[in-house]
Amino acid sequence: MQKFLQDIIKEAGFLAKGYYLEGVAHAYKSSPSDIVTVADKETEIFLVNKIKEKFPDHGIITEERAGEINPGAEYTWVIDPIDGTRNFANKISHWCVMIGITKNGQPFLGAIYDAMNDELYFAEAGKGAFLNDKKITVNENDDVQNSFMDFSPGHMNTGSPYDSEKYPDYLRFYNNLMGERGKWIFNYGSMLGACYVAAGRMDAVLKNGPMYHDFLAAFVIATEAGARATDCEGNIWQRGRKDMVIANPKLHPKLMDLFNK
Repeated sequence: MQKFLQDIIKEAGFLAKGYYLEGVAHAYKSSPSDIVTVADKETEIFLVNKIKEKFPDHGIITEERAGEINPGAEYTWVIDPIDGTRNFANKISHWCVMIGITKNGQPFLGAIYDAMNDELYFAEAGKGAFLNDKKITVNENDDVQNSFMDFSPGHMNTGSPYDSEKYPDYLRFYNNLMGERGKWIFNYGSMLGACYVAAGRMDAVLKNGPMYHDFLAAFVIATEAGARATDCEGNIWQRGRKDMVIANPKLHPKLMDLFNK
């Protein structure tokens, strides 16, 4: 299953990259910040068909498809065909294909493929995280003031499925973090930042509003690289929670303090 996952996510990435290079029109779903392209749909169809052919009894959850295939299956594939669709549609190359797999409801495998840079991040529960077959680990930075972060506070009351009641908590974090000094803080518009934390390139990712398909693969990869991945209340992230704080074990508690001041 692991090799199959790695093969099909790379194939899906090459498919999506073709659309990216040609340019695609996009349509709004729930709001101007929630969009979809033909590339999302075609990449999802490709992955679903491949999985159904190879593992017909497995469950499948996808971003663009309503309803779960084979609910209650031992293994469930959770697919985001293009994470960072807004970037993708606007010719910004920060996007990826993401697949997470659960076994008996527990996070098991995670794969995220950055087709533009040919970087495949992969992890299996209990076996570490890898970038193009080389093991990766988080860095040890614990300096909040000089941390390099990917931050999105989310939004609320817009009718979007990405609305989150935790927006005030993330706004409080932001205000506490910024203080009187500027910080290396960005919103990259995809979960690739979780991979950068796993590889030691960045220090933290704080995202509010994303859904299950946005988080599962990132959770497996980040935690297997040694990161802590919790909600803003410090609980280990789990399905149904729409926010995630990812950082190395030294930095994470210092970030959590900024939610509580």
